Order: sequence, then structure tokens, then C-alpha cells
Amino acid sequence: MPREGLVAWLLAAVLLSGCAAVDDWAGLKRRKEVPPAPLTDDGQIVAGYLSMLDRLGGAGAAEQAEILQATRAAYLADPSTQHRLHYAFALAVPGHAASDASGARALLGEALAAPETLLPSERALADLMIRELDARLALTLENATLRSDNAAAESDRVASLGQQLQQEFLEKERLRHELELAQAKLEAIAALEGGQVKRKP
Repeated sequence: MPREGLVAWLLAAVLLSGCAAVDDWAGLKRRKEVPPAPLTDDGQIVAGYLSMLDRLGGAGAAEQAEILQATRAAYLADPSTQHRLHYAFALAVPGHAASDASGARALLGEALAAPETLLPSERALADLMIRELDARLALTLENATLRSDNAAAESDRVASLGQQLQQEFLEKERLRHELELAQAKLEAIAALEGGQVKRKP
């Protein structure tokens, strides 16, 4: 093969391989496309929790019962992280018949015990709710302690008043007895002297 033909052939091969590379760089080659892994919208999930809390807080008793029943049934059927959080948040809302701060605190504690199963916003929301529940439970305990202390103080006061009344009654009985003895002595003296002393009623 003449030298010119060899050079032309090599030049054509280089150009073809270069075009293929450029074609590949430009992404023009048809490749089997791999679909991207589905991404979970963290914001949408948290918005779902907040929407449920808003509905529960503003609903009537019947609708509140329905929401609670639905979240409870979903959790019992599939105790996934999202169902657990939905049910825990529903229990945490005060002011409805099924409100249970202690139960909500326990469920949220279980969820936070496995942080790898929570999205960052779920973890932040659960942590915020736990702090609020802890404060509420501490306040409830403090109120119960104050009520117990007040009840004990009232009981002590009533017992003290009862004891005081008993002492006054006994003192009155003692004075009455002494008065009767004094009256009897006066009557005895009057009898000795031959006079009469009228007995006080």
C-alpha cells in the first residue's frame, strides 16, 4: 500500500473514532437509560403531618374520632415510621377525647430510637413534639403534686379543726361538770343553814 494511501486510511480511522467520541460526549449515542432512584419529598411528608394536625385541632368531636380511628388503624395494620408518627402526633394533640400525651411520648421515643428510619424533617418534627410533650407532662405532674399537697394541707386543716372542736367540747363538759359540783355544794350549805338556794337550770 502506498504511503499516501496508508496515511489517508489512518487519518480516516482517527476522524471516525474522534467523531464517535464527540458523539459520545454530546450524549447523542442511544444508550439504555436507567431511571433515577425515586426521591422522597421530605417537605411533602412533613406537610402531610402538619395538615393532619391542623384538621384534628379544628375538627368537631365526630371528625376527630374518625381521624384518630383512621390513624390508629393504619398504624396497627402497618407500623411503619410514617404511620407511627401520624398516630403519635394525633395522640399528642390536646383537647380531644383520645388525647394521650404519655402514649404519644412513648411512640415518638420508639421512632427516635431508630433515627435511620426517619427523614431529617421527620426527626426534627418528632424531636420538637417530644420536647413539647415533656414540658406538658412535667406541668401535669406538677399540678397533680400541687393538688395532692393542697388536699393534704386541707385534710390536715380539717383534722386540726376537728381536734380543736373536740377540745372545746371537752372543756365545755368539764366546766359544766364543775358548775354542777359547785351548785351541789351551794345546795348542801343552804340545807345546813336551813335556807334554800334555787338551782340554776
